[in-house]
Amino acid sequence: MQAILFNYVTGVFVTWVPLFIKQFTGDSSVVNPFAQSWIWLALLQGFFFMSGFIVMAQSTRHCGVALTTVAARASLIIPVILSWILLAGPAPQWLPVILVIAALTIIAFGRGSDGSSKKATERKAYWLFFFVFLFYGIADFSLKAVQNTVSLHCGDDSTLISRQLTALTGTIFLMAALLSLLVILFRPKSQRSPWSWRAMAAGALLGLANFGCTRSILHSLTILPAGTFFPLYNIGIVILGTLAGILLFREKIRPLQFLGLAIAIVAIILFFR
Repeated sequence: MQAILFNYVTGVFVTWVPLFIKQFTGDSSVVNPFAQSWIWLALLQGFFFMSGFIVMAQSTRHCGVALTTVAARASLIIPVILSWILLAGPAPQWLPVILVIAALTIIAFGRGSDGSSKKATERKAYWLFFFVFLFYGIADFSLKAVQNTVSLHCGDDSTLISRQLTALTGTIFLMAALLSLLVILFRPKSQRSPWSWRAMAAGALLGLANFGCTRSILHSLTILPAGTFFPLYNIGIVILGTLAGILLFREKIRPLQFLGLAIAIVAIILFFR
C-alpha cells in the first residue's frame, strides 16, 4: 500500500507542479479541473485506479504474474463492448470476444490443485482473477468515456485537448492518492507496518511509468477507435507479462493454461481482422 500511495503521489507531482509553475508565471492556459464537466468521471477513475492496483497486487500474490496479466488484459472485451453500446463506437467482432471468454475460463479453471492448496485458497484465487478482469475492464472503459467527453468538448483543437488531458491525468492521480492514503490510515493495527524508504522509492518509479502509460493511453484514444487500440495495447502486455512471470519469477504454467494463453493471444490478434 505504501508503494501504491507513492506511485500516485509521484503522478500528482509530475502532473501538477509544472502546471502550477505555468500558472505562477502568468500562463492562462492552465485548465481548472474542478470547473470541467469530466470532473466526476475523473474522480471515479481515480477509485478504479487505486482499487485495481490493490486487487492486482493480491491476485499476483495468489495467482502469479502471468495469469494476473492475462485477467487484466483479457478484460479488453469490456471497454470494446461498452464503447459500442454506450459511446456509439464500432461494433465488436464477436468471434474474438467469445474466444477471450473461453481463454479466461480455461486459464482460471486450469489452475488445478497441487494437493497442498486448500479449497478456500483456490476459491479466493478464482475471485481475485475475476475481480482483476472486472476492475481493469471498467477502468479502461472509464478512460475511454472521459477521453470521449474531452474530445467532444474540445473538437479538433489538439492544443486544448492536450491541456485538458494533462489536467485530467493529474485529477485521476490526485483522487487515487487520497483514497490510498485513507486506506493506509484506517487499516487495522495488525496490518500496519513502518514506513519504508524502499517502498517509497519503488512507488515513485512505478508512478513515473504509470503517468507515462496513462497519458499515452488518453492521447492514443483520441486518434484510434477503442476496438483497435485496446487489442493492440493488451496483446503486448499479455505476452510480456507472461514471459516475465515464466523467465524472471520462475512461475510454472500448466499445459491447459498454456492453451488458454494461446487462445487469448489468437483472440486479440483476431480483433485486427
